[in-house]
Amino acid sequence: MHSQASRSTLAGKSGTGCMKGLEQIGTRAFFRPAGTMTVEQGVRLVADAIRAARVLRLDDMLVDITGATGFGPPGVFERYEMGASWASAAGAHFCVAIVSRPELIDPQKIGTVVAQNRNAIIDVFNNEADALAWLDARLGATYRGRRPDAIDES
Repeated sequence: MHSQASRSTLAGKSGTGCMKGLEQIGTRAFFRPAGTMTVEQGVRLVADAIRAARVLRLDDMLVDITGATGFGPPGVFERYEMGASWASAAGAHFCVAIVSRPELIDPQKIGTVVAQNRNAIIDVFNNEADALAWLDARLGATYRGRRPDAIDES
């Protein structure tokens, strides 16, 4: 659905206000933060990337946090804050799939539940293939590949 030919790194492009590591392939954003960071730093970084992708009016986003290190499984409060922060950044119509290391995913998906209770369309997966399949299914079922406000009728 999203070809390699249309890949673009958005960081530093004039007028985009985009951040390092945010990429666009077709109408989808990809963000893969890597390196040592705290949970709080990671949550803030992902929220900023989600906001940047929304400013670009992309359809959805895959965030792969498997390269982020320096922290263990978040506690309940951290998961609550994560879900609330990412839901606020995503809004009610922007789909976000998070890919995480399995040991960091809560069996009850507390952060995801918090986000969904705030009307966000967010889920977490332990591999990119499942995350992309979920995004493709949501995009196809909801918009047939395009947001209604992004359709060019010319």
